[in-house]
Amino acid sequence: MWNYPQSKTEQTMDSVEAVAAELAKHEAICAERWKTIFNKIEDIEEESDNRFNRIDEKTTRIESILIACAGFLLVSLSGVIITMITVH
Repeated sequence: MWNYPQSKTEQTMDSVEAVAAELAKHEAICAERWKTIFNKIEDIEEESDNRFNRIDEKTTRIESILIACAGFLLVSLSGVIITMITVH
């Protein structure tokens, strides 16, 4: 019925409770955001690990091919040199 003016302490308590409620809401929102960020970081780390493993496998394959080519060239050139030496 009658609206009596609130005292200063009642006004302060209301504003403190409002700030506490806003702070709790803010903390919940931030916690969700951080959770999402950490999950995305974990996904990125897993993806980069897979990518680096594939690069390592490809590098090993290229090294094997290069060693085989170098061996083939060495044997071929040795054969050419030996042929040139024995012909003269």
